[in-house]
Amino acid sequence: MNDINPPVPSLKSLIIATASAMLLATFILISAVLPAEYGIDPTGLGKMMGLTILSAQTKATNQPLAIALPQASEISSPNQKDTANKPTGSAEAAQKQPQPQWQDSVKIMVPAGEGLEYKFHLVEGATLEYSWATDGAKLYFDFHGEPKGDKTGYFKSFKESTDNQSSGTLTAPFEGPHGWYWENKTQSPVTIILNTKGSYRVLGLM
Repeated sequence: MNDINPPVPSLKSLIIATASAMLLATFILISAVLPAEYGIDPTGLGKMMGLTILSAQTKATNQPLAIALPQASEISSPNQKDTANKPTGSAEAAQKQPQPQWQDSVKIMVPAGEGLEYKFHLVEGATLEYSWATDGAKLYFDFHGEPKGDKTGYFKSFKESTDNQSSGTLTAPFEGPHGWYWENKTQSPVTIILNTKGSYRVLGLM
């Protein structure tokens, strides 16, 4: 039986086949691979076949990988996060701070067995809101006002008692000094904290 040898392709056939394969590969690269992978579509076939949409989806899918990586400024311990969330500007810090309830606050010491007065000048109709308290001991006090320019010794008493605290609001019935006389009948000095606000001028100890 004779062996049948397959036909050997000629050099011309090999060159034609190789060129055809290269042309086909180039066509596939330009019309399919570039539009699908990189969104490059010089022939317009990629758009017609919907391949450019694949490129857009690929980019959108890969995008969160870059976004999800934390920046150096975002990495911190729990304590650092708490500090970072707190306002640092002086204006913001001032807004967070509670506004003071009182306009003036003074500490007054009444010696043992003695008395003293602390006054404010108010015009008629002006208000004086006040709150005072001792360090524990009770004092005799007279909260009163004296008309401006009066030489007779007249005064109007608004509240007279013996206590270790008092608070309220006074609307001045006339212009003149208004305030307290405290008398310490104990054997030890007594300290008073007096808080006030309103429309007045501080006269102080008298």
